Formats: sequence, structure tokens, C-alpha cells
Amino acid sequence: MALITRTIPSPLGPLTLVASSTGLREIRFAGEAVDAPEAEEGDSPILARAVAQLAEYFAGTRREFDIPLEPQGTPFQLSVWKVIEGIGYGETISYGEEARRLGDAKKSRAVGSANGRNPLPIIVPCHRIIGSDGSLTGYSGGMEKKVWLLDHERDVTAARLPVRKAADDPRLGELFAKGLNGPSGDPLNIFGVLGNHPDMLKRWLVFATHVLSKNSLSPRDRELLILRTGWNCGSRYEWGQHVVIARDCGISDAEIEAVKSGADAPSWSAHDRLLMQAADELHRHQTLSDHTWDALTSVYSTEQVLDVVATVGNYTMVAMFLNSTGVRLDEGVPDEPALRRRKK
Repeated sequence: MALITRTIPSPLGPLTLVASSTGLREIRFAGEAVDAPEAEEGDSPILARAVAQLAEYFAGTRREFDIPLEPQGTPFQLSVWKVIEGIGYGETISYGEEARRLGDAKKSRAVGSANGRNPLPIIVPCHRIIGSDGSLTGYSGGMEKKVWLLDHERDVTAARLPVRKAADDPRLGELFAKGLNGPSGDPLNIFGVLGNHPDMLKRWLVFATHVLSKNSLSPRDRELLILRTGWNCGSRYEWGQHVVIARDCGISDAEIEAVKSGADAPSWSAHDRLLMQAADELHRHQTLSDHTWDALTSVYSTEQVLDVVATVGNYTMVAMFLNSTGVRLDEGVPDEPALRRRKK
């Protein structure tokens, strides 16, 4: 039976797929050899279907796969892989539980060995097997990939509200036509989620537009305040979106990294350190100390000092929306692993 192979990009690096005319046989990460060296490069209905469904999985719009599978293994391995297929999206089980589901709780070691030989990772989700104490154990593709997959599924299941579109409500059509859409033409996820309350979204946008577009602070100062606020609030979405905007404002990657350390980063100028200090005081105490107020008023107008407070206040509220509703990152927005695993 002729085998066809195709390599595709993914958030986990290149994936090499192998399929017969009737089923998908392998998915290999970069650096892993396929078990079918005779396979020829090409495409097929099975591969096209697998590629499309994997893209949907990585985009967060697919939780179950519907692809004919033909993994090659021993009868025991095939029975183990069948158990793995039954682990739900976002669910994790231990090796002991996997063995119990197989029918013999004493075979957890043999089950672990079979997991390591799984030829169809992601689709046969062996990344969902963890240690009995909750620890993350080995993964043939590498631990970073296992962490990414578990975090990705946790993020998708954490979304508490749908992303609404213009067709869902006439009021949203009017709002989204005013520049709230991303490169795809759909609304950015934050606006789509806040679109679950169109009247609130409309009124909030007036203030949000002032803070982002009419601010009396320089774009650089504004973005440093927003980044520090996003970091303080543990908001992956806010941080990622404003990393992109900060770069457009001329803020370097080294400075973006320094924001994580706040005023303690030794590389800051006195002015930038003052901004970090102001953002931290407003976050921790909801007020500026006399020292910080005096320092700000010595370099800023009254309007600018008020915009410092408005910027941190607005983006603190935005972080509350984002964190509470579980808004997912938009495509192309950089993620920050440290915020992925920070406990709220």
C-alpha cells in the first residue's frame, strides 16, 4: 500500500505526517524519523483532512479529531493507544488510571512504555498522561511540547464567553466597523468577548479610545505603563498585545524584558524607573505616594499625571475582563510562558 508523507508548520515546529489511502499512520516532530522511509512526498484526502483538523486544533476551534487512524503496533500497544484516544480534551489522567482503564492496574509501567511509542501524538493525546502526584512526566516530543499542549487545552477550556461577531447583533456591526477588527477581518478577541454586552462595550470604548489614542503621554510612556500593568495583573492577552504595540513605538525587546522586573531593573533611566514605580504603587495601593506624585508633577503637566492614573486604571480593569472571561490570544500575538503558568 502506497504511503504519502507531508510536512507542515505548527506552533510546536514542523510536523511530518504519514498516511495510507485509508488512514493516518504517523505524526512526527522535528528530528524524529518516520517508520515508513518508503513514503513519498505528496498529498491525499486523508492528509488534507488531517492538516485541516490540526490547524483547527491549534487555533482552538477543534477539540476532537475525526480522522481514520492506522497506527502500527503490537496488539498491546494498540489497546493502550485506544485508551488514550478516550481521554477528553483538557482532561489529564495518571499512568495508573490509564492501566486501570485498560483493565489491569498493575501494568502502569508497560502502559508508560507503550505511550512512549505512540506514533500519533496530539491526535492520540498521550500528552494528557501525567504522574500520579500531578507532575509532568516524559514525552517523546520533549517536555516543552507537552507543557505547550496542556496549556493550550487549558486555555481553550478556560474561555467562559464566546467571541461574538458583527452578525450576532446589529449593535456590534456598527461598533466593529469602527476599527475593532484584526487582520482577518473579524473582531479582536477582546472586543468579540466584550461584545456579549454591546451597550457596555460602546460606552467603555469612549474612555478606552482616550487612553490609547488621545493620551497626553507619549506613546512610549503609555506603553511602558500598560506593559507593567499587564504584567502586574498577570494578563497574557494584555501583555502580548502591547508587546506588539510597544515595539511599534520603538521600545526594544531588552526594555520589554526589563518591564518584568519593574523599577528594580538597573537599565532604566530615572524617568522610566519613575513610570515603573507609579504603575506598581497604583497596582498595590490604588494611590500614588507623595514622593511619586511630586516626582511626576515635576516632569509632567497636570493632564499628564491624570493620564498616568487613567492609563493604569483602565488597563487594570481591562485585565480583570480578560482574566475573568478567559479571552484567548489573537493569532500572531506573542505569548509569555511565565504568565501562562502564573496562578491567579
